[in-house]
Amino acid sequence: MSNKKKFEQPIVDLKTVEELSNRLLEANRELKHAEYERRSMIENISHDLRAPLTAIRSTVDYLTLKNRSDVEDITDEDLSTFLKLLDMRTRTLEVLVQDLYYLTCIESGSEKFKFKKVPIAQFLEEYYFAAEIDEKYADYELVLDVPEDMKEVVAIDIAKLSRVLDNLFNNSRKYSVVGCTITLGVYQVDKDICIYVKDNGQGISEKAIPHIFDRTYRESDSRTPEEETSSGLGLSIVKSIVEQHKGKVECKSKLGEGSTIFIYLPKIG
Repeated sequence: MSNKKKFEQPIVDLKTVEELSNRLLEANRELKHAEYERRSMIENISHDLRAPLTAIRSTVDYLTLKNRSDVEDITDEDLSTFLKLLDMRTRTLEVLVQDLYYLTCIESGSEKFKFKKVPIAQFLEEYYFAAEIDEKYADYELVLDVPEDMKEVVAIDIAKLSRVLDNLFNNSRKYSVVGCTITLGVYQVDKDICIYVKDNGQGISEKAIPHIFDRTYRESDSRTPEEETSSGLGLSIVKSIVEQHKGKVECKSKLGEGSTIFIYLPKIG
């Protein structure tokens, strides 16, 4: 008599298989997108590095010519112009490298967050009054819109959320003409606290709004004023910091009318 067990066909749950298959496909899409973003960011940064490096290299090469007998002496006026160019381009490189390093540290987790329970009204008021005496905003009208009865508390890293507001205020200033208004406000939305920074500057095109927080996005080089030093990573840093606070960020804007950036943070209690 045979003791062999009869082979039984395993029961396959087609629904489970389909779900696993969909998860794998979604994970693969996310990996491909992350790789695309990584390559695009490297390409953008490489492009952004070329301009200041070329300017610095050309200026240094020209200045070294003064030691040659067939080149006239450089005037004090020319020397001053060259030094200003070197200073401006060097600062551009510094900002780009610092912002890139900061963003990388946040997203890798090596930049630690120190969360504290803070009354949101007090935090925003202190930031606003510091901005009011900052010379950068001397020619702009700053407005604080915080309800007197706002008692809500949030868990935040004070330094990093201040960095978020710095980036948003700087953007509002850069893309607005002198005399424009920059408003810092807050209100409650269900279980969240919504902080917003609003300006009546040049605004953002409708097609650009969904992409402005991407690390790889560039709408137009002409949008950045020549006298401003910017890495183009400011809004990406804003998004990364807000997400570390378990919050979200969004933008509403209209060309010619201005922009508003909203930050939603979970309130405590």
